[in-house]
Parts: sequence; C-alpha cells; structure tokens
Amino acid sequence: MKECIINSVRVSLINQDRIVVLKDKEDELYLPIWIGLFEFESITIALQKIEVARPLTHDLMKNLISSLDGCLISVEITALESDTYFANLIIEQHGAQKRIDCRPSDAIALVVRTGVPIFVDEEVLERAGIRPEPETPEEMEEGSEGAELPGDLSVFEDFLDQLGKQKPEKSEDEDEDSSPEEDQGDGEDLNPQ
Repeated sequence: MKECIINSVRVSLINQDRIVVLKDKEDELYLPIWIGLFEFESITIALQKIEVARPLTHDLMKNLISSLDGCLISVEITALESDTYFANLIIEQHGAQKRIDCRPSDAIALVVRTGVPIFVDEEVLERAGIRPEPETPEEMEEGSEGAELPGDLSVFEDFLDQLGKQKPEKSEDEDEDSSPEEDQGDGEDLNPQ
C-alpha cells in the first residue's frame, strides 16, 4: 500500500464527469477516480469548509462511527475490477480493527472530514495511475507559452482528451474570417488550496 493525497477534484466542462485525482505522496503518479454528483458535492463542500444547516450523509457517517465508540484510522483503495474501484474503511473500535467495504468516493468524502490517510494498493496505482512524461529541454524553454496546462495539471491534458473531447465544428452561419475561440481546458480545479 502507498499513501496518497487528494490532488484535486475536477469536473469536465465537456460531459460533466466528476473526478477525484489522488497523487502518490512519494512519486509523480496520479490516480483518477470517477465519482457521482452527490459524492462530488459532499467532497467539495468539505474541502471548501462550507457550513451546512443539517448533517450531510458523510457527516452522519462520521458522527455514527464516533458515537459507536469507533475511530476511522485510514482508508484503503484495494482493487480495480472491471473499471470499478474497491475500498475499505479501517475503523478501530474497542481495541479491534474492522474493515468495512465501501465505495472510494464515500471513503474520500470521509477522508476530507477526518483527515485520515488514504492508502492505495500498489498494483492499482501501477495499472490505473497516470505518470506525467518528463519535460524535454525544448519544452522547458517554451515555458508557459503554448497550450500546455500549468504545473502538475499538464498530465491530464491527454487523459481528458480521451474522455471524448471533440472540437466544435464551424457552422455555415459563422464568418469564415473569424478565428475560433481559444480552448479553455477540460476541467475546473475545485481544490481550494
């Protein structure tokens, strides 16, 4: 198992897919995990420290674990089968550790509320992880000019292109002399850091 951190929470502007991106704490390896709308909102609300009038589902889960004399120790993403990730909550209760099967999105929603570490099976990281290609000297000279995304996010440019990005076709009504608008990227980084 390798410890990972939440790198970003992203939404595709093309098809509205929601993705949590984990990053290996000791390596430049990124793991994208598709999540549902409600888990996305729950994670985003917790990351942005937004106050809610009543507990959300993941707040309830956190409170339930605590009220039953349990303590969430860590989260483990253990497997990837048929494009589905599997995870466990590691809970300590009365001196005994219990593993509870859960979806990674629910586990991550608890992580942002409790601050416990996330561990990912090394085989899962190697199979599904994305490693940025090292910059060539020519790319380093180009700097921020060009269509590259800034910093660590450049690794996702090709990845997001594979999600079905298509350039809009020019309609017959458009003036042929007009230039197309610049691409604004595929995702929006919602990480408050």
